[in-house]
Amino acid sequence: MSRVSMAAALQGPVSPLFGIGLYLDDGRQVPFDIGWAEFERDVRWASRVLDVWDIAEADHVLISTPNFEGPWASPVVRALRDRRVVHSNAEPYSWDVRRSATFLRLLPFRAYLAMSGETAVGLLKEPDCAGSLAALAPIWARPEAIGPLRDAGLDPAVFAMLGPALGLECPYRSGAHVDPAEWRLAESPAGVTLSTAGDRAHVVRDLVVGRTAALDPTPCPCGLPGPRIRVVDPLPLRPAG
Repeated sequence: MSRVSMAAALQGPVSPLFGIGLYLDDGRQVPFDIGWAEFERDVRWASRVLDVWDIAEADHVLISTPNFEGPWASPVVRALRDRRVVHSNAEPYSWDVRRSATFLRLLPFRAYLAMSGETAVGLLKEPDCAGSLAALAPIWARPEAIGPLRDAGLDPAVFAMLGPALGLECPYRSGAHVDPAEWRLAESPAGVTLSTAGDRAHVVRDLVVGRTAALDPTPCPCGLPGPRIRVVDPLPLRPAG
């Protein structure tokens, strides 16, 4: 639902915010507001990423993001809906691996969004899923899932939540793209940092988003602008435990 459709359907004032998320900064939970204008820009950026993967109408995508990850995943989901892509949902936890496995066995999927390490390990134990996993383009996988999937001979692409930003790899898999009009990535002695570049409700400065990550500033053959971040260890979004 867009802000315009919400205003048409509801009486009274509409919130100036699309939503609020939380990320960690040095162990401290930081709330971040997301305005409607920046959400719409994020949807347009997500659509550009879908374009380089040629994900189009009538494709089927399996999405594995819980509700609290909506601040990162919602622009991608909206971009999928805008181009009439079918999507199904599964949780990213080990107890829901069977749902992902059943979907993959029974239905033809084009891509998987946000596969977790738990899901990757579980699906790789399901022999009936081997062909379905190999057919996915892409498997957008969280960083902890990249290793197990590659060890199994698959070619995943990174899906990484970097503070308040989302990084997605393109088909060249040379690092995750973030929208350079909205976010600035830089290298520092502490690791790769993220700062706000666009006109956003939440402003962050020099947030460390990967202590052992690296930046690739060379132009990407996919045509998307900005440097790519090679994510190894993105910082957690929530406290442990």
